[in-house]
Amino acid sequence: MIRHTTFFIFFILINIPFGNLYAQDDTSHEANIKALNEARKNKDYKKLADLYSALAKYEEETNRNYERSFEYLRRALEYYNLEKDTVNIKDAEYDMARHLIENGMYNEAFDAFKELEKYYLEIDDKQKLAAIGLQYFTIYFEKLDINKAKDALDKSKVYLDSINDQTLHIRYLIESIRYHEIIREYDEALVLSNLCIEESLLSENNLDQAKCLALRGNISFETEDYLVAIYDYEQSLSYLEKIPYSKNRLEVYGNLAECYGRLEDYEKAYEYRINYADLQDSILNENRVMAVNNITYKFETRQKNAEIKLLEKEKAFAQESNLQQKRALTVLVVAMTGLLFGIYYIVRFYREKINTAKIIEEQNNKINKQTINELQDKIQINSMYSMIQGQEIERERIAKDLHDSLGGLLSTIKLQVDNIRNNESNVEMIPAFQNATQLLDTAVSEVRSISQNLQPGALSRLGLIPSIKDLINRYDSKTGPEIIFQHFDIPTKIDQTISLSIYRIIQEILNNAIKHAKANEILLQLNKEGNEIVIHIEDDGVGFDAKRNYQSMGLKNIKSRVNYMKGSIEIDSRIGEGTSFLIHVNIGA
Repeated sequence: MIRHTTFFIFFILINIPFGNLYAQDDTSHEANIKALNEARKNKDYKKLADLYSALAKYEEETNRNYERSFEYLRRALEYYNLEKDTVNIKDAEYDMARHLIENGMYNEAFDAFKELEKYYLEIDDKQKLAAIGLQYFTIYFEKLDINKAKDALDKSKVYLDSINDQTLHIRYLIESIRYHEIIREYDEALVLSNLCIEESLLSENNLDQAKCLALRGNISFETEDYLVAIYDYEQSLSYLEKIPYSKNRLEVYGNLAECYGRLEDYEKAYEYRINYADLQDSILNENRVMAVNNITYKFETRQKNAEIKLLEKEKAFAQESNLQQKRALTVLVVAMTGLLFGIYYIVRFYREKINTAKIIEEQNNKINKQTINELQDKIQINSMYSMIQGQEIERERIAKDLHDSLGGLLSTIKLQVDNIRNNESNVEMIPAFQNATQLLDTAVSEVRSISQNLQPGALSRLGLIPSIKDLINRYDSKTGPEIIFQHFDIPTKIDQTISLSIYRIIQEILNNAIKHAKANEILLQLNKEGNEIVIHIEDDGVGFDAKRNYQSMGLKNIKSRVNYMKGSIEIDSRIGEGTSFLIHVNIGA
């Protein structure tokens, strides 16, 4: 999971009220639109400025349309400038600077806040100075200048200590948590997270509670306490799920999927990964709709923009007495407006063209990377196939050599010994001949057993289940363990290569259980589930440390065969508690 401390990009929202006249519900929004036209007719610049400010806040908080919100703020600022309303001018400039941060224009935002800082220092507004300090932290933090980010945080703390602003203090705690997290001071970050959650509960700000819980979840994730992280993330979701198209919720879904993946709860991990993908698609679709609406809005309001430009200049025009100068200025304004729109659309066209080229390049890179991975997988599978085929060919050759050469030779020797014994008249030599004959019988039997282990003839003649039974019967039930073999719904016709691999896997596991685990009882189960054969083998032997011994040759051979068949293997073993193997093998339709 690509997390680090960029889990939330928290911008400090210091909203100065626009007055009770301009409420922010949908009904009032429609009323504000109508009031805007009335204010234009009456040339009431103060009311126009306040209405545009209210519309900007509505677009930001309700519609999340930051582009249109920024445009409304720009218009409000122009009317406040006409009215020389310094307080509201600075408030509008502050909100516009916030929007610059949201759009990643950090240098421009920094310059804007520097100018605002001079003004608020002159009037000694500690609340705004503390807020600007937190904005500096965001800028430096996003630019990965951690030292300057810490300085900005400390500077903001000085102002916060002299005022009583719970909202700003919670924002300060959030940014402090992010700072301590990125420098890996998790204990301090955890203390601050707990304090942040307590204060956000007191303030009854659900969004702040969600942020603080998610940040504490990040800390638990970094310290590998995944269960605690899951608890905090799910608590955070209880608030975030009420917010549509929330990027914070998107990040929480991704982190929950990562946590459950680390805990090997793949069902839950898959569930949250699906939630992540669905929400991501919804956000992308919402952004597309918003982009289309913005384009439509710009075209529909082009003429209104021209009229607004004229209204903005009317106060200056009123001082002019020459009608010809008025007309010249009007033509100039219209021409400049058209030129600006032309430049805007040209720049936008080329920007979209560049973005499209980047997207195509990224997609090509992904396709190339996927192709390389597929080739690597294919090469690995071919290598495994060649290795396994080579092993089987060599086993077959050795088995034939043992059976045809050494087995035949031993049989010939036995016949000659029997012939000598039958012709030997010395009674004292008969026991020696009988002993030699028994040894030769044992040797012939051992050669035959080794030959069968190397190349199981029953597999090609009779099939998988009979050959496994034959394998089990060859083990000495008197001195060896009791082997219980159960099978359910196993097809008689299975691909020869797959059958041989399954046989070799079972043979290797049984040999290990008998020779190394010293098991007294072994349970072997085979059953069919869909297109898979499930192999389950348990023994009551001495067990082993699965992590430490996983690279042993026998287990590596088993794993290689399972991987070759695109299967899966789970090993559960503890010293003194026996061993369990659960293997899934795909045999096709």
